Amino acid sequence: MSLVPQTIRPTDAQSTVLPWIECVYRHYETLIEQFPLDPEQGIGGRLIFAGELQPESTLTDALVTAANIAGAATLVAAPNSAAQRRAMRDALADFVVNSVEEALRILKNEVRQRRAVSVTVAISAEHLIEEMQRRGVQPDVLPAINSMPTLTSSLEIFQRNGARAVQLPAHPASVFVVWQRELCCGSRMTPAETAARQIISDSLRLRWLRLAPRYLGRATQRVMGVGISAQEHSVWSEAMRNQSDSSALDRVHARGQVLQA
Repeated sequence: MSLVPQTIRPTDAQSTVLPWIECVYRHYETLIEQFPLDPEQGIGGRLIFAGELQPESTLTDALVTAANIAGAATLVAAPNSAAQRRAMRDALADFVVNSVEEALRILKNEVRQRRAVSVTVAISAEHLIEEMQRRGVQPDVLPAINSMPTLTSSLEIFQRNGARAVQLPAHPASVFVVWQRELCCGSRMTPAETAARQIISDSLRLRWLRLAPRYLGRATQRVMGVGISAQEHSVWSEAMRNQSDSSALDRVHARGQVLQA
């Protein structure tokens, strides 16, 4: 099952779309917190090795999507034609290339200009890692080390040279609040979204609200969300009670039910 359904029904929103959006947000939050954030370019100039895309969605998708939103350059393997087609169909890749040489040419230019780009190479992750190490390509970020057990020792070489493995917190500090997106009183923002935006002023979350719809695509046509602190959540909840806003949905806890490494 694709984690980004073609249509969003109430059951889809609760069981699939919202956990997917939260999963991407948690990856994005983790990436942004590891590096200095430029208000315009995000973490542009950083290279992320995201692992290997599969014919079906996995956590690799969330890391690639989060990296795009964060403004980084991403390199990912896709060893079979089904994964390569899905990379283009689901807008996970800006480029799908056949050789590491071609991928590095693209990445060198985009990293230098600190622009977001996602490059998929039509080889296995094992082969891609071998080529990266042979050519001295050192990523800044890796997928969770235990996400590719057969390649742990190779990933640890990158880690010893300074790469940081993505480690999502077991208990996030922020509450992920979500809302329906629809026309309301002539505005595209519902009261729930308006209330959330009014309490957010930091660059990390403002960038998320601005760019996430572009990269999440259909997943955010009807719903969207963001992480807020416990104190902010009290303010947001009070605003919802005052307005009796039915567009605010419950917090989603089910991230792990639909995503597997």
